[in-house]
Amino acid sequence: SCQQSRVRQPAASTSQARMQRVVLAICLAGAAGLLAPQCAVRAPRAVLRAEAAEAPAEATPAPTFKVIDIPSDKPKEEKEEEVVDPKAEEEELTKNIKGKPIMGVSGFFNDATRSDQRVLDVLHAQNVWGAIVAFSDDMVANKKRLMSRSARYSGLLGVLRFGELNSGDVATSLENAEVQAWLAFDVAPTEVGATLQAAIKAKTVERVVVASTGPVPDDQLKVVEGEDIDWSVVSFDVAALADDLPEGGPLAVDRDSQDLASAISRDDACRVVAEAFVLEPATKKRFVVSNGGEMSALYLRSLREQGFSRRAELGKLIQGDMAAFEEAQKPKEEVVEEKTEEEKKAEAIDRAKEYEELFAESRKQAAEQRERAISAKAREWLSGRWEAKKYSTAAGIDVEAYIEENWAEGVKEASAILGYTKKNAQGMNVDDDDDDDDDDDDDDDDDWYSDAPK
Repeated sequence: SCQQSRVRQPAASTSQARMQRVVLAICLAGAAGLLAPQCAVRAPRAVLRAEAAEAPAEATPAPTFKVIDIPSDKPKEEKEEEVVDPKAEEEELTKNIKGKPIMGVSGFFNDATRSDQRVLDVLHAQNVWGAIVAFSDDMVANKKRLMSRSARYSGLLGVLRFGELNSGDVATSLENAEVQAWLAFDVAPTEVGATLQAAIKAKTVERVVVASTGPVPDDQLKVVEGEDIDWSVVSFDVAALADDLPEGGPLAVDRDSQDLASAISRDDACRVVAEAFVLEPATKKRFVVSNGGEMSALYLRSLREQGFSRRAELGKLIQGDMAAFEEAQKPKEEVVEEKTEEEKKAEAIDRAKEYEELFAESRKQAAEQRERAISAKAREWLSGRWEAKKYSTAAGIDVEAYIEENWAEGVKEASAILGYTKKNAQGMNVDDDDDDDDDDDDDDDDDWYSDAPK
């Protein structure tokens, strides 16, 4: 037993030594961890994020989506919007006429079916004229025509005068009426030069506006070269002015009509020629007014939405502002080819032929309308005469037979009543209600006009 104990002791010593070595190794490993450098410790998240932000761009993975830039219809904030001041622009376009000059108007009042008061209303509304003289071939009939309720209420009668132009010496007629501004309407294109010459000859006339339907030749304007008089020539690029169209149509200036048959309202024409006196862009200028169609309607609508008045619209048209607007509406790829001189001459010839045909048709329609009006009035006058005499001199005669027998006299009387002759210059055979575009309430103003017995 003693020998066995001796043998086991070395084994116990060996096991204990091994255990000590293991414990020592663990302690050394723990000490090594405590003594390691601080840079090996994991960095905080904020540090990691900063390092990621500083990483090279090449390290950023490519996006898997495509960026599409859609333009906005809203104006960019960095661009300042243009401020439009309609009132200020109108002041720049408008002349400052002082002294209340006397205005003379001719070329109207020659058709008994209309009063032609519109042009006088526009001139009166300008509030720059001391008096307005309405020239006509028949001053008495014209006075009756313009004695309307609207003229009385608007104050037009307070400034309205009446006169007759002597076709043999127009300048003297203007001087006798002390006219300082003359509106000559419905002048033939070939008579524009003579009309301007008469205005220059009249010592009192300082301003003149001449209006013609059709193209005005260039040689008609030579008479005003070097003259001090303020002049304007308005050419309406249509076959005829329409009485039945309302005012406010799409006008264009110095722009060829797309269709010569497209009419211009007569009221619009009256406004154009009247406002030409007070618009600066119209001074010493010939301009052509036509029906502008859809493009003009679009341009005028844009002006009205901005608050421009009718006068300012017309001033901007005469000034040529519509050209820039029209150019902006064209597609960028559209290219306008310049016409050759031969093409322009051929186009002018074709246009002149078209004018001639349209003028002929217009004159034909006017003659037919006049004939119908005279025939209807003649029948009405003869029927009334037969009714008054059927129990005396016309007894036993049928009304149709009476009309046929006295037709020539009826036509003569009807022409006088409708103003196509000067037979009614002394008030003969004119009924109280004829040529009165108002109502019977105005008849109390017409006592000066004598009536022949029925």
